Amino acid sequence: MGVAGYMIVEKWKFLDALFMTVISLTTVGYGETNPLTTKGRLFTMFLLISGMGVLAYGIGTVTAFFVEGHLSDLLRGRQMQKRIQRLRGHIILCGYEGEGHYVLDELVKTKTPHVVIAKNLARLKELFPSEALYIEGDSTKEHVLALGNIEHAKCLISAMPTDHENLLVVLSARGMVPGIRIICCVYDRENLHKFQRVGANATVMGTFIGGLRMASEAIRPTVVSFLDQMLRQLDKTIRIEEVIVPEENCPWAGKALREIAFPERTGLVIIAIKSARTMRYVYNPRGDYVVEGGDVMIVIGETSQTLEMKRMLGYDIPRDGEEESEEKTPAAPGERA
Repeated sequence: MGVAGYMIVEKWKFLDALFMTVISLTTVGYGETNPLTTKGRLFTMFLLISGMGVLAYGIGTVTAFFVEGHLSDLLRGRQMQKRIQRLRGHIILCGYEGEGHYVLDELVKTKTPHVVIAKNLARLKELFPSEALYIEGDSTKEHVLALGNIEHAKCLISAMPTDHENLLVVLSARGMVPGIRIICCVYDRENLHKFQRVGANATVMGTFIGGLRMASEAIRPTVVSFLDQMLRQLDKTIRIEEVIVPEENCPWAGKALREIAFPERTGLVIIAIKSARTMRYVYNPRGDYVVEGGDVMIVIGETSQTLEMKRMLGYDIPRDGEEESEEKTPAAPGERA
């Protein structure tokens, strides 16, 4: 602005106008390049006042950037994005309020690798200040899902507040990764077939689940009480989990449960096994059951015991307190990279 002003008002050449602008704004005081007319002096006063204002504003903005933590937020965001891009076999959660809050709480408790995508993350940072990896953005947009490393995710859960948004998330995710498992909330029963049509693998209706829960409270109250206590214990996390037996390089494949000494080594109780060969469930399997690669073991016990079992099977899972030098993530052997 200063250079153009001097060139118009004083009819100076570009270099003279630039030199005058620089020495004026930097208050060096070398003197005038050429004699100033009255209009030139008025313009110079305007340039000094406005220039100092812009300079003060710029300094204030830079200071606020450092003092208010914007720089640390920027650096933290870049570091988090690198961690997200290294994830393998993780879960993407779209929306963390409503049903999504309980989903996220369970993912954190069971130490399941995950990424949260939401438009407003203020409350998330208060509830889970250090446990969650997150992306601020619209999860219905494909480029935002790509930031969540959806290509290497094993599952996406859409817990957006409306059926319309959940449908868009399912459409976007299915178009990007045809093989990903998608679970979503449904609020209107008439929309169930629409979600199945666009590619949702599973749908959950809060009112339906709530109705079943009330019926269970009346019919089998002790069972419901047992499950409630299991889910809400504060001193330890006990869950019913599923563990897939790796098909390659598995030390348990071809061995009977008695030979593996499963309860003694893991502390877990096997409820059932889904056979990879017959695709049928074997409930309360006997000690002579021979484990095969691809079997799905359904066990009950503490989360720490389940994680230890996965380590025995060859899963890449760091122990508590260990720093992941390469940002490795819990992943099954042979899982797509």
